Amino acid sequence: MAVVAPKSSAMLSASTKAPPVQPPGALKAPVQVAPKASQLAPQPAAVRIKALDAAIEADPFDLNSWDARLREAIQEGKAEPIFERAVAQLPYAARIWAAYAEWSEMQDSAAALGVYSRCLQQVPNMDLWLSFLNFSKRHQTLEEVLRSYGRALDVLGSDWRAAPIWSDYLALLKHAYNVQQKRENPDAELQGKLLAEDPNPIDSARRTLKPALKQKQEEAGRACADISDAEFLRVSEILKIDTEFLRSVFQRCAGASHSTMDKLWVGYEQFEKSQGNPALAAKLMSEHMPRYVRGKAAYKELSQLASNIDHYAVAVPLTPKNVAEQGKMFEKWRAVLRFERTNPLQLGVEELTARVALVYQQASLACGFFPDLWFDFSAWLDLGGKQEQATDVLRKAVERFLPKDLTLRLLLAQRFELGESPLTASKLEAADDEYKKLMEDMPKPCPLALINFLAYVRRQRGANDFRDSFLEVTEASPHCSWEVYVFAAMTEYHVYGSVEAAAAVFRLGLERYGDREPALLAAYVNFLLGCNDLRSARAELSQGVLERLQQAVRDRLANREESLGLRESLAFLWQKWARLECYFGDAEAVRRATSFRDSEYRNLQRDLEVDAENILQTPISLGLSTSIQEVEEGFRFLHLLPRSTRPEPAVCPEDALAVQLEDQAVADAEGDHRRLGNATPAIGLSSHIARPDTSKMLTFRPALDVASARKRQLDAGQGGQEREDKAQLPVMIPKCLQDLLAVLPSRPLKGAKPDVDYLLTVLQTVSIPPVPVKELDTFRYDSLRLLKTEEDTRRFVKDEDDDGNGFFSSRSTLYRERLQAKRQKVLVEQHTKPET
Repeated sequence: MAVVAPKSSAMLSASTKAPPVQPPGALKAPVQVAPKASQLAPQPAAVRIKALDAAIEADPFDLNSWDARLREAIQEGKAEPIFERAVAQLPYAARIWAAYAEWSEMQDSAAALGVYSRCLQQVPNMDLWLSFLNFSKRHQTLEEVLRSYGRALDVLGSDWRAAPIWSDYLALLKHAYNVQQKRENPDAELQGKLLAEDPNPIDSARRTLKPALKQKQEEAGRACADISDAEFLRVSEILKIDTEFLRSVFQRCAGASHSTMDKLWVGYEQFEKSQGNPALAAKLMSEHMPRYVRGKAAYKELSQLASNIDHYAVAVPLTPKNVAEQGKMFEKWRAVLRFERTNPLQLGVEELTARVALVYQQASLACGFFPDLWFDFSAWLDLGGKQEQATDVLRKAVERFLPKDLTLRLLLAQRFELGESPLTASKLEAADDEYKKLMEDMPKPCPLALINFLAYVRRQRGANDFRDSFLEVTEASPHCSWEVYVFAAMTEYHVYGSVEAAAAVFRLGLERYGDREPALLAAYVNFLLGCNDLRSARAELSQGVLERLQQAVRDRLANREESLGLRESLAFLWQKWARLECYFGDAEAVRRATSFRDSEYRNLQRDLEVDAENILQTPISLGLSTSIQEVEEGFRFLHLLPRSTRPEPAVCPEDALAVQLEDQAVADAEGDHRRLGNATPAIGLSSHIARPDTSKMLTFRPALDVASARKRQLDAGQGGQEREDKAQLPVMIPKCLQDLLAVLPSRPLKGAKPDVDYLLTVLQTVSIPPVPVKELDTFRYDSLRLLKTEEDTRRFVKDEDDDGNGFFSSRSTLYRERLQAKRQKVLVEQHTKPET
């Protein structure tokens, strides 16, 4: 369906009318914003185009601007360059491809065919393929049409929306089959050899051809392709459309899941019965009947799961504005994928892998910027033994959608490295290229990418190349950071067993980053503690605290602004030193660590020849004293932390921008505890669990003591304690239910079950007679029986016998007669149906 240029020239002007519903393939109207009073006048086309180009330049994924720009180009008559820009930016946008092809068809059918040939294989969208098939029926020969339908079914035959393709293709094949039968046997129609035919889809498509296209065809002197019986015979011989071919198509259709399963199954039954071999027909039908039944059930489930999915949606990068809407769409596709992966059709491995892979490809057209989708897709192909295809899927994800996603890039690089054992030279070269491209494409700095590259070099080339590469990247790579030094040092220690080499790497990192990265010093101290070198760890921490204290004092006394994070790094290192001495040092070491900051502060003042009265000033006036939060961290052990009772402080903007420092050992302990230690509460933490008060709950049983003496006293207004307990009484049973319980039999019914329809009708129309009940106190909780006097019982039965219209009357009524006649008719139809 071609894109029609809008009648109004003001594309961005506001409209008070609701936008018209656009057909599939048409470009969606941009989201319009109410203009200001000064913008109500129509803008020139050049101004609108310039504004749209600027919007597209600012956001290449702005679909509304693309739609408006394409409409302007169509109206201007120069749409091809704009369409090319659009499909280059959005090569997976099915609706833009469809609009491009339909516009090209209005210009030249050969150009439209070229557009379709570029997009059909890479965009498995049902609406796009239906648009192509309609084009093929209008402009191509019968042979090309049948080949196009075969290609469409090879790609989308398992799609739950493929009913139009199956129906049209089988309509053409059945006509070709009937033509062959008539040629071979003139009496085929009398002998029941011919199949029931549907309207020719080619003829239907040509009758609905737009007047503009008809006129172009007439002007070009092109006649419609021949669809006569002779042409069907010729094409049948070329494509070898015989009995076995038609049977295979019917059986493929029966094993799919779509909306025309019943109709096509009836056609398959007629086809098998027309062959004149009842035994073979029964055998084949019994083999494929279970697949047909499963396909119908699966279609019902899929039509519900995918009912609200927009199959023309275009994937766009996730932003805070659209992440909620995109997430809802992704969850809908995930629900469909979860159902498909359960194999509801009970297919073989190959068929199931291909069917689910198609759904993944279709989901990627709308949700391609979700890395979860691509990982699940590649993992699914791996399960089906399609390792090469899984690698291609990841490559497509990073090339087309997520070039900056580090997880997918690393996963793709590892597939080249770890895909084969032993690793071939070609795979090793491919892995090298992928890691190099990764280092070039990632935003700078990206230390994790560099760390994984060094790990790859160590795994594949050994210690010497690893050390050479490390020294090279520390000098030249923009991705190098202090984390790279920590990784190299831990590699020297854990892999090569060299404590000296690891310490040397740490020292190199401290020389480069030590002044501004206290976390590097903390990592070095953790390494020393792991090596049981407490003396070196203590020396490094005390030196780090002293250097930062000296810098802070100099800045404060000189009225200079502190460097970013200086106070935080001072507290961070002191806390780690205090923890070390508290748990592993002696009393003198603990005393020295806790008083170190104040004592060294005064020593620094004396060295700077500060006045005596100023020397008595404590660091608290300069913001360098120990706070209660720092003391808490000093008493921490792993995830255990003492908590003082105090309100949480308000976070000021300056504190929010402060550097957040974290001891990796502490962070690891907290993370492990959250994952593994939540089952048992830690000592010192509150273990109070709020539980409901069940002491005043009533037993779950029917509240039939509503007519007790105590209730009657309360209703009579007698005071005292009863009034206070009035609210605790159960709710009274409604009067209608009391009457119904009174007339129900006290013993269980024997025999056949009652007619539910008749019972409901009676309950809706019959008035229940009043039943005198003298004492409701005689209700029992266990059996719900009502003790009635003999007089009441006799009177109830007598009234029923005299009346003849009672609740359980056996006298014939007009309703009963009609109901029995209807049942008899249904039974007769059920008995006669198997015979026919």
